[in-house]
Amino acid sequence: MKIEKIDGEDKKVKFIVEDTSPSMMNAVRRISMNHIPVLAIEDVGIIQNSSPVFDETIAQRLGQVPLVFDSEKFDVKENCDCEEGCSNCEAKFTLKGQGPGKIYSGDLTCETGDVEILYDKIPIAELDDDQEVELEATAIISTGKDHSKHQAAISSYQYYPIIDIDNEELTKKQKKKCVEVCPREVLEIKNDKLKVKDEMKCTLCKECTEEVGSGIVVAGDEEKFIFKVESICSLDPKEVLEKTAEILEEKVERVIEKLS
Repeated sequence: MKIEKIDGEDKKVKFIVEDTSPSMMNAVRRISMNHIPVLAIEDVGIIQNSSPVFDETIAQRLGQVPLVFDSEKFDVKENCDCEEGCSNCEAKFTLKGQGPGKIYSGDLTCETGDVEILYDKIPIAELDDDQEVELEATAIISTGKDHSKHQAAISSYQYYPIIDIDNEELTKKQKKKCVEVCPREVLEIKNDKLKVKDEMKCTLCKECTEEVGSGIVVAGDEEKFIFKVESICSLDPKEVLEKTAEILEEKVERVIEKLS
């Protein structure tokens, strides 16, 4: 397997993977999204809420607040030795605010454990005079397969595009039409010839082939893929992929053990 990084930002990464299969790519995609443990607020106890926002809405908003945590210090509650929760499997928060003004995610205070708020300007509620919100919340470790608030990343893959153009079969009008119908501006005309400007943008929609019928063939390489990962938790894409590889290896070893 050959991997080449082609683009990367703070929370996003895109790379090319060669000499592999769709089943392997799908396994990586599913694990990165649904099997990496992430800390998120699970239980919210409302002490006082005179804001116009329902208790359930406040709880839902708090559950979507990304938390910065040390993945080595926290474990899934089912694997913890405690019976009622401890600093190894959960984190306690408090929030208290009075109007007038807005309450943000940054107003959450962690009472146990070394946990921080990733984005402190997520709106929770807007308070008028004499309105207040006071609550307690508990965050636990879980995975995206249990709830989307524990999802580590949004991952996707596609076949690497293969675009073959036979300019001899295409009329000038057809070439122009191919450029016009392409939704991603993949094609261009240079020196009266239809050429590929950026094949990486191609989504294999085949609008161009449907328009002209022949003269251009668009297909996907079944052993070469474009893979994208966008982290939606405190982990960066590199950490997401490293943990994905670890979990995949554990699953393979478990299968081998069962078979033997």
